[in-house]
Amino acid sequence: MSPPGWRREIEYRLLRWQALLDTRSADRVLPWFYAAVIAVALGALSLARYRSLENGVELGRYVQGAWLLAEGQEPVTSLSGEHLFSSQTPLIFWPISILTRYVPTAPTLLIIQAIALAVAVVPLYILARQVANLRVGASSALVLVYALYPAVHDLNLADFHPEALAIAPMIGMALASLSGHWWRYWTFMLAVLMCRADFGVAVAGWGIFLTLRSERRQGLLTVSAGIAWIVAALGFVHPALDETGVSVVASLEEYGDTPFGVLWGMLSSPFTVLGDVFSRGNFTDLAVLFAPLLFLPLVAMRYFLPIVPLWFVYLAADVDEGPFGAPHLSVPAIAFLFVAATFGLAKAGTLGVERITVNRRILGALMVTALVFFARDAFATPYNEPWNWSARDSADQARRAAVELVPDDAAVQASPFALPLLAERTEAYVLDTATTVIAAERSLTDSTYVLFDESATDNWSSIWVDNFHRNLVQQGRYTPIYHAAGITLYCRGCPVPA
Repeated sequence: MSPPGWRREIEYRLLRWQALLDTRSADRVLPWFYAAVIAVALGALSLARYRSLENGVELGRYVQGAWLLAEGQEPVTSLSGEHLFSSQTPLIFWPISILTRYVPTAPTLLIIQAIALAVAVVPLYILARQVANLRVGASSALVLVYALYPAVHDLNLADFHPEALAIAPMIGMALASLSGHWWRYWTFMLAVLMCRADFGVAVAGWGIFLTLRSERRQGLLTVSAGIAWIVAALGFVHPALDETGVSVVASLEEYGDTPFGVLWGMLSSPFTVLGDVFSRGNFTDLAVLFAPLLFLPLVAMRYFLPIVPLWFVYLAADVDEGPFGAPHLSVPAIAFLFVAATFGLAKAGTLGVERITVNRRILGALMVTALVFFARDAFATPYNEPWNWSARDSADQARRAAVELVPDDAAVQASPFALPLLAERTEAYVLDTATTVIAAERSLTDSTYVLFDESATDNWSSIWVDNFHRNLVQQGRYTPIYHAAGITLYCRGCPVPA
């Protein structure tokens, strides 16, 4: 058969499948099928990384917080020194902590996060089909782009963040408001606010969007709810629960010491803000967010403009970044960029009898671009061989063996990789080995056990490692009771092993 014949055959089969799937019954099943497949993939990746002990302090902090809540104690974690709900009031974590009473904590948190990220394709698909009026092919292409989106994969693998649970309700909030389903809208909005306090800025921004869209009553109520939530959380909850004395806007101290001081500082220094927002690092991050979507959000800018003020604040903030950066701060951008991309794709198509048809070449370019950026920028890229992540090397086995020697109620200080396994106790502390020996020794507490992991020392020489061991034994009166594959467990007051 000639090449044109092959093309006709492929087009015929595609049209046949599209006719089968372009129905109401398929719309009820297909997005949930997509979500299930993506959830399995994301869950497998995050659990593989957990199995090989690649997680760190952030996961350990929420594991300890869940354990404290299950024990009926205040969730003041020793790993961070602060109340879990004091900074950004992630109230959604409380019902999650109830579930962890009956199942293993760390895997459960990772699975819940993976499912929450995957479920976001359900409102996204429905938005594309019912509001943007796209055909099933274009709607499915958006789902594929989301499944390959580097920011989603980085968020999935960067330990656990309650903010990740907000992507689905953010898209659901947009879907419900644009469809006129206001009870659903308010339910989704409440879920968004429960994930992080300053998401109230994004909610208020969406309220302004609704007001300008002739939904004046709902828009003004939304603006009021968003602002009220921010004021309550940052003005009352944080001061009541905080015991560290650290300002909730510490990452923005360049602009002010209080939320209102920061607001005034940013408004009075616009060029400084723009310089921070469009720094070289931030510019690269912005490109990675827009480019996999073929810059389609720029075609329908009004749908992501509501989160720009909050986005500017995040970009201007001086935050501690881990190996994945700070992916939890990209959550509003992920949600509303996909909302905008949906309508941008609709504008790129042509209206047929019932639906908007998008040229196959545009859809092909969109999917290829998403695949390229996934391979280039996502941590789960095939170049990192994620299929080998679940394998345990000798260091992983040594970490687990050392953890087994630490009693459940003992105070312990450990390198970050071991903390998720040791966090379910009252006293668990971070052994800071990321910089110098002096910093590591200064971070030492009076813990009974110290678990030292040489792989967590970025640039330590063998002399530095030997000095740390010697000082710990001589000055700290610790006894090494286990050593293998660069993992050493010390105990204060334990007998020297034979």
